[in-house]
Amino acid sequence: MDIDLVLSKLNKVRRFGNRYSACCPVHDDNSPSMSIREAEDRILIYCHACGANGLAVVQALGISVSAIFDKPVFKEHDQHKLLNDKRELDECIIAIAHEAITRGERIGHKDYRAIKEALSRREQRRKHGLPIKFDMEIEFSG
Repeated sequence: MDIDLVLSKLNKVRRFGNRYSACCPVHDDNSPSMSIREAEDRILIYCHACGANGLAVVQALGISVSAIFDKPVFKEHDQHKLLNDKRELDECIIAIAHEAITRGERIGHKDYRAIKEALSRREQRRKHGLPIKFDMEIEFSG
């Protein structure tokens, strides 16, 4: 377990007593939305914006899972759980956004953020060789 390693890889880290906040590397995060703290035998990490847990975060940072656990507590197929769990929702968001943009509709700020997060997770899936249903590109003008 190495909280210093984890914190050194994150952006906008702030300390609050024995807890930290930082920007989440799993999605396109510009303000700290992730909580980090040490527990007995692990480092607990949770992103309040996208739901990413410690496993997804260390994958996005490119560091070993041993940085957050004293002992491995997952199976190989669980490594991409967050990315797989959100795949259907992300693909739906991307497809709807693509159609709306193609029709020339305006995208509201809240929807824009959800689209950017879905695109970010899709890019993480692509990097890990996970399946992608709709491989369309979305460009925002503005």
